[in-house]
Amino acid sequence: MQPSADRKASGLSAGLTLLLAVTAGISAANMYLAQPLIGLIGPAIGLHRGAFGLVVTLTQIGYASGLLLVVPLGDFLEIRRLMVVTLSLGATTLLLTSFARSAPLFLIACFIIGLTSVTTHMAVPLAAHLADPKKRGRQVATIVSGLLTGILFGRPIASLIASAIGWRMVFIVAAFAMASIAIVLWRRLPDHHPQTRNNYLGVLRSLFPLVRNTPVLRRRMVYQTSVMFAFSVLWTAIPLELSSPHFGFGQPGIALFSLVGAAGALSAPIAGRLADAGKVFTGTAIALMMVSAGILLTWPGSASDGWIGILTLSIATILLDGGAQAHQAFAMKVLFDLAPAQRSRINAMFIAVAFLGAAVGSAVAPFAFAYGGWPLVALLGAVPPLTALCCFLVWERRQPAIA
Repeated sequence: MQPSADRKASGLSAGLTLLLAVTAGISAANMYLAQPLIGLIGPAIGLHRGAFGLVVTLTQIGYASGLLLVVPLGDFLEIRRLMVVTLSLGATTLLLTSFARSAPLFLIACFIIGLTSVTTHMAVPLAAHLADPKKRGRQVATIVSGLLTGILFGRPIASLIASAIGWRMVFIVAAFAMASIAIVLWRRLPDHHPQTRNNYLGVLRSLFPLVRNTPVLRRRMVYQTSVMFAFSVLWTAIPLELSSPHFGFGQPGIALFSLVGAAGALSAPIAGRLADAGKVFTGTAIALMMVSAGILLTWPGSASDGWIGILTLSIATILLDGGAQAHQAFAMKVLFDLAPAQRSRINAMFIAVAFLGAAVGSAVAPFAFAYGGWPLVALLGAVPPLTALCCFLVWERRQPAIA
């Protein structure tokens, strides 16, 4: 095996970039497999109807725990081995989940599934380490594109598999995908030995001082949290709107509509090229505008009838998803250029806080829909990204070197 320094000098090949993007997508998709299936899973495992939400909540808690407790390990452990171990544990858990007959066992498995889904956030900083600095933005953006594509495809694919051959097969298919990608990573991924010499507790103790002492990280966390809030509000509430009498979609129709948003994945490579060309300020502003415009456009879309309403909602979701992917790509370019030895920890804190915004969005969206219909959902989702856009224009103008 060549030393990691030699491998970094050779850059990140197109094949490895694609491999890491697929890894990110498969890992991220696991977070959302059970979300559209809770109506099928709950009765099968004897879960009380009022506790169906625990399936999603415990997965999210596991994911947040993994971001803070597992991802930072990438700054001082050999990352290929760490990724393969995490993927293998995830594959084993997914397989066992498919056989679960009791609620406690299934809920414990949900927590572990969330915990092991953070492999996606090991792939992103690894890509930044291996990439040629002149191409870092676009290559990291490709991984981000894979990540968000996995999020967008996870739910509809799970719905389609469950409707065809049952919900348990969803977890078996996911286990096979995780095990396969772990084998390929072990064979293809180069070693990367971080330069940091630290112990686990020392790394964990450094997380919050890292945020406190890095203003640009704090600002980017604010922007990304607002984006993920809007993203989560839209995708949590849109099935409720589509299944309402106004549109009358069934589960297959909702699944197919969810695939429309995947077109937004095309924005990430474009954002990466703009980031490499030094257009981070302009690109970030456009991305935040896209997110804000997308969520607001759903308002007239929900009020329109027939294909006009569906077309408007489709355009809105593509705008929002494209803006979300582009913003994360620009943010990663800025953050990963700050401190190469701390990329895993920076990424962990950046995503963990943004994930809290997404969790809040998914919690409040159904209430907004129940009490105010789609107009309240659209307004609720638009306020944070619009506020972030205003803050960005004020804060970053004062930081010309960083912007």
